[in-house]
Amino acid sequence: MAGFAGASSSQQQHLQNPNPPLPQHQHQQQRTKRVAFSEIPGKRTMYEDIQDPNSKGHRSCRCFTCCAWICISVTAFLIIIFVLGFVAVGILRSSLPHINVLKVHSSNISISESSRQKFLTMEISVKLEFENENDKMSLHYEKLRVEIKAENVRIGHTAIPGFSQRSGNETKIDVNTTTTNTRIDDANAEILKLRYRQKAMLVDLFMTGDVGFSFGGLKIKDLPFEVNCQKVNEAYIRPDDPPKCYTKLLSFRGL
Repeated sequence: MAGFAGASSSQQQHLQNPNPPLPQHQHQQQRTKRVAFSEIPGKRTMYEDIQDPNSKGHRSCRCFTCCAWICISVTAFLIIIFVLGFVAVGILRSSLPHINVLKVHSSNISISESSRQKFLTMEISVKLEFENENDKMSLHYEKLRVEIKAENVRIGHTAIPGFSQRSGNETKIDVNTTTTNTRIDDANAEILKLRYRQKAMLVDLFMTGDVGFSFGGLKIKDLPFEVNCQKVNEAYIRPDDPPKCYTKLLSFRGL
């Protein structure tokens, strides 16, 4: 009975502690492994990288957003500048003067011949009218140069002194050109003599120069422009409806 009681006591201890104690050296190895495992840093999840403001992905996202906003701002600025420039060009073009031809007069025509070649001497005068129809804008003209042709034959060129126009002002300018002993072919010589007798000379006038605008304290100057008066017939100029010239701005270097 005593042996049976001893066995029962051993079985009870085994049931209370089913795992027998490990040897000391195995216990130390297991403890060492646990310590080494606990020192290994855990892996970061994608969610943790996004939430962390100091993560590399988050910093890249911020740089991309910053660059995108810079590009949008520069594009918007350029669009605004383009729109403002387009509006300014439209205003300046509408503010150019109206130029009319009031009179064309040809005189002192002479065609000489030497060595079977013909030479032309002739004078042509043109009266121009500059109308500044702006309400509050003044106009300023400089470096005006005029070239005149009669029946497609170049008669000559001349310069016009600069002048200014207040708003609502009309200014009349006389342009006189002369050609002397200019070589001419037979066909053009005959046409010029015929038109001169008929007082119906067809004249082309081409003018270039600089125009400036002033409005209050704002001044814009040295804008190149050109004027074309094409096929003006000396015989068909009416004071109530004079031939009109075309004006055009060439560039905007003074803006």
